[in-house]
Amino acid sequence: MSDLQFRNIKKSYGTNAVIHGVDMKIADGEFIVIVGPSGCGKSTLLRMVAGLEPISSGEILIDGRVVNDLEPKDRDIAMVFQNYALYPHMTVYDNMAYGLKIRGLSKSEIKARVDKAAGILDIGGLLDRKPKQLSGGQRQRVAMGRAIVREPKVFLFDEPLSNLDAKLRVEMRLEIQKLHSELGTTCIYVTHDQIEAMTLSNRMLVMNAGRVEQLGTPEQVYSAPASRFVANFIGTPAMTFLSGALSTSRFDLKSGASLPLSKPPATMGKHVVLGIRPEHWRVVEAKQANFSVRAEMVEWVGADAFAYGQFGGQTLILRLPDGVRPRVGETLHLAFDETNAHWFDADTGVRL
Repeated sequence: MSDLQFRNIKKSYGTNAVIHGVDMKIADGEFIVIVGPSGCGKSTLLRMVAGLEPISSGEILIDGRVVNDLEPKDRDIAMVFQNYALYPHMTVYDNMAYGLKIRGLSKSEIKARVDKAAGILDIGGLLDRKPKQLSGGQRQRVAMGRAIVREPKVFLFDEPLSNLDAKLRVEMRLEIQKLHSELGTTCIYVTHDQIEAMTLSNRMLVMNAGRVEQLGTPEQVYSAPASRFVANFIGTPAMTFLSGALSTSRFDLKSGASLPLSKPPATMGKHVVLGIRPEHWRVVEAKQANFSVRAEMVEWVGADAFAYGQFGGQTLILRLPDGVRPRVGETLHLAFDETNAHWFDADTGVRL
């Protein structure tokens, strides 16, 4: 196991900069998830760690050793790819053993490692099969097994679950959690799926257009997003954003509506954006309400239900409490708790 460090990592293709300086230290045994939309640079960053992509400037250190100029085979890392990358003509056993044979390990050592990994991943009964005889989930287990037998310092995962259906993704998330708990190896996991990021990570790095928007635990990122981008990207359904200006006792929306405030942030007269998550609106009696909205759509998602309406010219999303199931067109009287309000600068998007 090892720690890993990024020191002002940058990447450019000619004059086109795609990574704008990433600084991060990953502790020994930590599980870090790099999350962001397509094209934000997360896979490029992972490939630089693996040695598959040259670094334009900055340093990557594994166990205190700069690895910028080391070949991938000399970095003591193992990578699990999105498309499994299995040899179709080899059995599962041979796929898992191949890298160890190249390194010159004895047959007994190879068998011991393969059997151990197969036991961890519950694929012991599949070792004689070819990849074409396996399901997607089984193939991904084999790909992880091939990485485990290497006993590397660092595991790298490049969107490994994106080719699986929803049920299998849930199962494989649990497998990866169990795997990390058992092995304790340092992991970097890249995904565009916020659910994977929230459920797997010790800390998550949220990226946007090659820049780090926020680094923190899932709880920190969800509860105190550092920018409007993070607030919008993390959370399902998305946060509601209302634009306006602050006064000493209220928030005046651009549409002319207003919300009363008892403790506004110290930015009087400044144009800001208020963010409220769906679960932080409260359905109340009319006399207790800050305002009312008409339910334009009601979405049922198993045990949860969400109502959509218009307020201040913008869409509001409300998570409905138990027992409240309005019909489309019904009026809902709402209030919100200021302690759960998120305030952002209207120009920069930075959290106030």
